[in-house]
Amino acid sequence: MARGKFNKRAGGPRLDAVNAEEIEIRNARMEELEEQRASRRAEEDEDDEEGGDEKEKKEEDEAPQQTERKKKDGAPAGPVAPVTTEADHKRNLAKLAEVRRRREEAELKRKQEEQLEKELEEERKRLAELATKGDDDDGGKKSKSSKKTIPKLDKIAIKKMKPAQMKEAMKERGLDIQGNAKELLQRLLDYEANR
Repeated sequence: MARGKFNKRAGGPRLDAVNAEEIEIRNARMEELEEQRASRRAEEDEDDEEGGDEKEKKEEDEAPQQTERKKKDGAPAGPVAPVTTEADHKRNLAKLAEVRRRREEAELKRKQEEQLEKELEEERKRLAELATKGDDDDGGKKSKSSKKTIPKLDKIAIKKMKPAQMKEAMKERGLDIQGNAKELLQRLLDYEANR
């Protein structure tokens, strides 16, 4: 298998066997590698059998020296359990109570903000419903009070308007906004002339 984009191992150069000679060369290389591995394993096993007793003695000799070093440095040899005094315990409890109090205050503040947001949302919805109900009561026509708030446009101002501006003005006046620019202009001029 050759090295390539989809090869996960991406090891060293490999030999792709195409014919019988290449297969023999590859097999010979594999046998050499296996022999080398076997000889290394055998040497390691012999070293373990011969040096096993010596290694155990060395480890036993090193262990007391390490504990003595730790004792000389002032650090105890074994694991140390944390020691807390009664004053430390009281201080820790006081800190814990303070953290709990702050969390409760934050939770209370969060709940109040949520309640305020809900009230604002309900008020907004209520006002929107009133606005839509007010439009329905008029039957699509504006009341006299709303006519006073809509400014009257003159012909020159209407003719200078772009179609989008004309549509906005027509929406304010409750007129139909469908049609091309000429139709919108004529409809708005007629409305303002009749006003």
